[in-house]
Amino acid sequence: MPPTSVPLRRRHRLLVLSAGIASVALLAGCAPGGVASSGSSSAPASTEVPEDEEITLTLAHFELGGLSDAIDNLIAEYEELHPNVTIETSFTSFNDYGQRIKLQMSSDDAPDIAEVGQAFTMMGPLVEGGLLRPLDDYAELYGWADRFGPGLLDQSRFEPDGSKFGSGDLYGLALGGNMVGIFYNRDIVEQLGVEVPFETLADFEAAMQAASDAGITPVSLGNAEGWPANHTHSSLLSQYVPQDELVSWIYGDEGASFTADPFVEGTQALADWNAAGYFGESPNGLSNDDALSRFSAGDTAFFITGNWSLATVEEQMGDSVGFAAVPPLEAGGPARATGATTSPFAISSRSEHPDVAANFIDFMTGPDAVDILAEGGYAPLVPGADTSAATPLGTEFNDVWSNVVEQDGLTLYLDWATVGMGNTLFPALQELLGDQTDAQQLTERVQAEWENDRP
Repeated sequence: MPPTSVPLRRRHRLLVLSAGIASVALLAGCAPGGVASSGSSSAPASTEVPEDEEITLTLAHFELGGLSDAIDNLIAEYEELHPNVTIETSFTSFNDYGQRIKLQMSSDDAPDIAEVGQAFTMMGPLVEGGLLRPLDDYAELYGWADRFGPGLLDQSRFEPDGSKFGSGDLYGLALGGNMVGIFYNRDIVEQLGVEVPFETLADFEAAMQAASDAGITPVSLGNAEGWPANHTHSSLLSQYVPQDELVSWIYGDEGASFTADPFVEGTQALADWNAAGYFGESPNGLSNDDALSRFSAGDTAFFITGNWSLATVEEQMGDSVGFAAVPPLEAGGPARATGATTSPFAISSRSEHPDVAANFIDFMTGPDAVDILAEGGYAPLVPGADTSAATPLGTEFNDVWSNVVEQDGLTLYLDWATVGMGNTLFPALQELLGDQTDAQQLTERVQAEWENDRP
């Protein structure tokens, strides 16, 4: 089975004020029937943290580097505020986390708080198994709907039977986000006389053509693994397809169709870019790491990917690399981008201290945590957060990110739509780039998977 795009994204380190990546675990398939809660989730929710008893919570996560440091620093500050509360972390490497978390959450000593991936790869089976506590009562008490836009919260919603995500109960809160955009070589862009940021998609297409006319490969795309072209494809769909239609399809809403005209038009745009040679001679024969290396070496003008590559390109290119949004079809159009929150933190239905767990999640995601999260590498989700960074590249990313988030413009990831969507979409994109299929056939194939594999 080819990996989904998100686990591969997790392999890259992040830079300060760049976003943590969206997590997808390797766990897929049906969970067993509901598990009765042995905790106190049936008791009325409260924001109070008891001071007359020693309380220990466990928190399971898979973060590394600055992201992990941020969690540790938040724990230290929280424990200082609440000396009777101890929060112990349980780390599992990402490659193993998805396979183990279901067993951990099913055990008698389940972690009180766990990082869980959105959609059907992790959260769905945990919800279906009755292993996560709904958080809507805490959301009301703490005002989470006022803190975060609906698009950010909906990513962590699931129907109680695990059959559909994007609606139903809230099961977690995220610490930051991630987003796909256009990394560009400042020196090449200046040489070509191209103005960045781009006002329209046609402006970006003109820039790619200018690079091609100058004998420079416009876009570094390595699609040997199948998933990288998905990010370019989904970025185009984010501009061609009305956001409500695109997100509705990813959420699995009845009547949504990948064969609707805007989906076909966006897919055809990808095919046209390939036919024009904007991705070089054989993008399917190049790995993503090789494509990143070619861009970093100055062999291409642009690289369309997410901020999980931000630290790598800046380390290798310094101030000669910049970041721009994938532009709308028309000047002044809405800011839309492929992206999502990082993996949300959920509360076990077996936790003996759900009020304290919710209080800590509120602390981790609140205004007082913004600086710690930013220093660790999380893009801010809280409106009005300072988006300035230590480098021009970091500031450019955060400016684009904040604009998209303020407009509730994150359009999520196509392979979230079903458990097996990546197994259908990624090979189909390889065939599209290899002239073995066309846009209409690809959209029909993807829609068939959507219709057959939804829970």
